[in-house]
Amino acid sequence: MKRVLVIGGGSGATFLANTLDRRQFETTVVSASALHMFQPGLLYVAFKNAPARITREQRRLLPRHVRFEQQEVTDVNLREHRVRTQAGRELTYDEVVLATGVRTDAARIPGLAELNAQFGDYHSTVAQAQKVWRHLADFQGGTIVVGQGGPICKCPPSPLEGALLVEQYLRERGLKSRSKLVFFTPYPRPYAAEGINEVVAPIMQERGIEVHTFFDLDRVDAANRTLLSIEGERIPYDLAFIVPPFAGAPITYEPAEVLDEDRLIITDKFSLRVKSVDSAFAIGDATDLPTSKAGVGAHLEAKVVARALAGQPARFDGRTHCPMDLAYGKGTFVIGSYTAPTVKYAPSRLNHWMKAAMARIYWISLRGWLDPIFDAYFRFTAPEKLAAKQTHRLRPAA
Repeated sequence: MKRVLVIGGGSGATFLANTLDRRQFETTVVSASALHMFQPGLLYVAFKNAPARITREQRRLLPRHVRFEQQEVTDVNLREHRVRTQAGRELTYDEVVLATGVRTDAARIPGLAELNAQFGDYHSTVAQAQKVWRHLADFQGGTIVVGQGGPICKCPPSPLEGALLVEQYLRERGLKSRSKLVFFTPYPRPYAAEGINEVVAPIMQERGIEVHTFFDLDRVDAANRTLLSIEGERIPYDLAFIVPPFAGAPITYEPAEVLDEDRLIITDKFSLRVKSVDSAFAIGDATDLPTSKAGVGAHLEAKVVARALAGQPARFDGRTHCPMDLAYGKGTFVIGSYTAPTVKYAPSRLNHWMKAAMARIYWISLRGWLDPIFDAYFRFTAPEKLAAKQTHRLRPAA
């Protein structure tokens, strides 16, 4: 029986452990946390004051035959197939799956850690998201800035979602006339992918949100309440909710060359094998794959790895399918793949409802029970098909 070690406790790691055949694999999951968080829920804790019931015990999300160890991994020797934890425990494996995720690294930008400690953020902890809501609830007017502090972002739609939900809050509380809402991004347009930007940019303009593109945050001047960019631009603020930069987990690898400068694992984008070593895969946010860092991607990558471990043909196509809240009860999806550019997907109330429904069915989806439904849905919404339909609609009549 093959020993599979899964390092990490997020959606991809959990789904993979739940779906590996117990007759073929002896599976162990190692995670630093005993709790599993539905991370998209932080957005609504922060901007809708939603109940913070977004965590469950990791052990209870896994079947009994899967071994779970709450240990913080510090060293991974991919050559010798050995893993060491902070407590000094050593684990060995036949195959390892690295699903170690990314974590916020506000210290990369001078002053940002202090700013996030003051106003909160919605990408780290429930307490930080609740802090965002408290400051928003106390706000009586002035300039609110929402922005993306680095090019790597967990859940790429989330910076824009934050800005759009703040705008809705200001309008509904009657604060819009005495407030200014600013959004900044390091990219050349509000949303990096052109297809979805064609949906979002007009909405930002219609709702009076001031957009600063090519704004690479260099430092925070807390004394003067100003954000300064590398390019020399300045944005003053009264309240600021900044998505911090992200980096891979602080784990030492042998060989060290499997990590890039952001501590992301260099991964073959089709096979999901860690480059230059044997018997190692990487999935989810931990990888350097040219695709979105989102739970749906981790789920689809886990399916590919499960097939590969079982000796079946397996190839990841880079599929992304990220829900995006546009506020006021409407939403869209960011849909694309390696071969199909992100499509222009029309906003609707159904899309918003589907995102809300995911929060309810998420825990069941980790078991794999809903995958036949998801598979059919993903086939129906394949980006190539959606792009072809759009081209057909745009084609002039004969």
